[in-house]
Amino acid sequence: MATAVISTAKLRVRRVSRAGAEPSWKAYALIAPAGILYAVFQLVPIVGAVVLSFTSWNGINLADIKFVGVANYQRLFTDGLFWSSFGHNVFVAVMVFFFMSAGSFVLAAIIHAGIRGGAFFRIVFFAPVVISTVAMAMLAIFFFSPSQGLINEGLRAIGLGAWAQPWLGDAKWALPSVTATYILQNFGFSVVLFLSALTQVNDEICEAAEVDGASQGRILWQIVLPTIKPVASVVVLLGFINSFRLFDTVYVMTAGGPFHASDTLVTYLYSVSFGGNDVGYGNAIGVALFVILCIIAVIQLRITRGEKAPR
Repeated sequence: MATAVISTAKLRVRRVSRAGAEPSWKAYALIAPAGILYAVFQLVPIVGAVVLSFTSWNGINLADIKFVGVANYQRLFTDGLFWSSFGHNVFVAVMVFFFMSAGSFVLAAIIHAGIRGGAFFRIVFFAPVVISTVAMAMLAIFFFSPSQGLINEGLRAIGLGAWAQPWLGDAKWALPSVTATYILQNFGFSVVLFLSALTQVNDEICEAAEVDGASQGRILWQIVLPTIKPVASVVVLLGFINSFRLFDTVYVMTAGGPFHASDTLVTYLYSVSFGGNDVGYGNAIGVALFVILCIIAVIQLRITRGEKAPR
């Protein structure tokens, strides 16, 4: 009797294991097309970029490819334009952090508090998000035009004509102008993310803390911010990563000029690879940018990992 029971149990285990094994193959079959596309369009180009970064190539004739070892990476350390472009990316990232990440949280908190016209502000700030980057950049060129631009005309209309600038044609103002355009276009998306996060804040806990005598600042610091921290981390991380990937806004508005005053790493990579026909060095810049983005992501994840929101 006992032998029969054991045999029946083993048979059931085999059937369960076989039944559990079948869906795994089906799952692999379902994700295989996406995996193949990811490998072809993501992994292969990354590997190709790393390989080309150790070569010297004009991007035209494959027979002209020459292996140069780490010469391209050694060149990075002495390339002033590379480091100035990196500094421009850092400037954009800092401005994005303070004006887009922190500023969008403040606006989201104001709208969430139920001010009159909150829906209007939500639409106004989100509208640029749905506009294409090229269209937004072309519109910004019209605003920043030194002769007929709305900004300079507005300054002259209120008696501040001395403040009028050539903006995009001035090495001092080109990068801030491009950065302002980029922040304005993406500001509304961060606001929407913070608004969705603020709906997760437990109002009862906030009210109880207020009854116990907690100040608004303490409620914000110890209840609200820990609750929305996962979303805030995503907003900050995306802000930093996109700041170092900035290309189209800069390319349309200034093409990195005047005299590389608004070049970012991606626009400099583009000009080196396609303008200077130095594909090997351009790929070295791309690999360096990839490493920078990985470092930023790792630091951000380490900072934000392990903290839980209050319940």
